[in-house]
Formats: sequence, C-alpha cells, structure tokens
Amino acid sequence: MVYVILLIIHVLAVMLAFGASSSVGLWASQAQGDSAQRRFTLETLMKLDRLMIDPGYTIGGVTGIVLVQYAGIPWSTTWVMASFILWFIALGLSHGLLRPSMRKQLDALDDSGPESAEFVAFGTRAQNAGMALSAIAVVIVVLMVWKPI
Repeated sequence: MVYVILLIIHVLAVMLAFGASSSVGLWASQAQGDSAQRRFTLETLMKLDRLMIDPGYTIGGVTGIVLVQYAGIPWSTTWVMASFILWFIALGLSHGLLRPSMRKQLDALDDSGPESAEFVAFGTRAQNAGMALSAIAVVIVVLMVWKPI
C-alpha cells in the first residue's frame, strides 16, 4: 500500500510540473506589448516555476528515489541511472541557468528596456534552457514508462 501511495504522489507531482511547464511557451508568447505586460508575464512565469514546476519535479524526483529503494530496483539499472542523471542535469539547468536568466531578463527590462540586447539575450538564454528542460522531461517520462533497458 505504501508503494501505491508513493507512486500516486510521484505521478501527480510529475503531471503537475509537466503540465505547468508545457504552458510556458504560451505564457512567453504573451510577453509582447508594453513593459508592464512583459513584466507581468515574466513575473508570472517565475511564479509558475517557483510554485508548480520546480516543486513538482523535486517531489517527483524524491519520490522516485524512494520508489526505487522501496521496490529494490538496482541503481545500476540503465533506465533508473539515466533518469536520475537527467534529473540532476535538469535541476542544474533550472537553478543554474533558467532561473538566473529570467531574473536578469526582468532586471534588463527595468534597466534597459524590452528592445535592449541584454533583455533579448537573457530571453533567448531562458528560452533555450526551457526547451532543453522540456526535452529532458520528455526523455525521463519515456524512460519511466517504457523502461527500455
């Protein structure tokens, strides 16, 4: 019963994070128009990341670790090892590149305006990090569901 409860928490947490992160492109497309609208959109994206995406993936990863231990699956199993390596890479990308880029983009909006090279550069960096994180999330989900090796 404990395993089933942990599995439900794991799946729901990942669904929350994956669903919320899937909406980022739509939100980002709304960052048009005046600075106030751009600010609102960027702040909303940062809130979405802080309150839904990051906690969902963190809870998903932690419950995944507990599930692997509880089920007695060897860590040397390729799909387990690959998934957790990708999860740690995603955490690093999120906290080391995406979040700082979003904060710097917001600062650049205030300091230089939406047409500045700095604003555009940080936006591009955040967009690329977000696409990489989405690709990693899809690969992890495929590994978790398919368990190929």
